Amino acid sequence: MSTVKITTPENIELEYKLAALGSRTAAAAIDVLIQITLMGLVLIIVLLLGLTPSDLYEEYKSWAIAISLLLTFIINYGYFIIFEMIMNGKTPGKKVFGLRTIRANGQPIGFKHSVIRNLFRMIIDNYGIGVILIFFTKAHKRLGDYLGSTIVIVEEKREALYTINLQNENINYKFSLTQEENDLLKEYFKRKDFIEEGAENLEKELGKYFVEKYSIEWNENSYNKMLIQLLNRMI
Repeated sequence: MSTVKITTPENIELEYKLAALGSRTAAAAIDVLIQITLMGLVLIIVLLLGLTPSDLYEEYKSWAIAISLLLTFIINYGYFIIFEMIMNGKTPGKKVFGLRTIRANGQPIGFKHSVIRNLFRMIIDNYGIGVILIFFTKAHKRLGDYLGSTIVIVEEKREALYTINLQNENINYKFSLTQEENDLLKEYFKRKDFIEEGAENLEKELGKYFVEKYSIEWNENSYNKMLIQLLNRMI
């Protein structure tokens, strides 16, 4: 399986497994089935209202055409954008096969990147061009990925770095980082290479903060590895 190494804006080098053609095709097949199901549900609702497509077309010709085109556009195009935004780069199909779309710099996919990559999915990549590019390019990208600056990776399961017990000692809750802690970590990795004095003390203080707040069991002298793991969980 091909891999790619990415240096994040925080100067952290991460390695990801690239999604292969087979898993991407299978994930896309599931998404297409869901889209077809959604279109079918719309048709069923129309029929339950006692109307037939021909009746709608004859009585409300212009409206019927406009609404049909709008629904088709939303289901075919908006489906991928909506799910990639609410599921952090995933669609239902990708979730089944453990795939995720991220930006080429390792950051989470944004709205602009999703719009671009899925626009070219609809007008070009769905006609076989995407399959050819995924199969024959080293980065396993289709045209939409190149233009949207995205890649599709295999999301590896990571063991929880620690757990937190809240109220009930028998229930383990996975940790989560607040936005302030996210910003703090990002700022630390952006600036740490430029701090001439006190970098080691800053790392120690930051490491102790997370150890104490989340009861992390950490026996190593250096906190850098732990901080990298925490940062990696934000991607």
